[in-house]
Amino acid sequence: MSRHSDAIAIQGGACNPIAIINSLTRAIEEIGAEVGGISPPTETVTGDPAVRLMVHQLAYICLANDHFCQIGPEYSGLAAACEEKVEQLKGNRENK
Repeated sequence: MSRHSDAIAIQGGACNPIAIINSLTRAIEEIGAEVGGISPPTETVTGDPAVRLMVHQLAYICLANDHFCQIGPEYSGLAAACEEKVEQLKGNRENK
């Protein structure tokens, strides 16, 4: 499963912080593999839509989401970017 599909599943209502953190760890490892390094650049990780969605849900369940309530349309853009990537990955697998 890709970090993008994990992010969508997490946004569906995940409430276990340990599971979300484990998904974040896998997401960072996946990003590292994509950029060819074990430790990807911070801005690559913090700018990734899937990582941001996971962090959003983690903040929500930890009642630390005041900042995220203010991003409105940006949240929708993050979700759309993850959904688009999931569909793209599905298409790549079907074409192989």
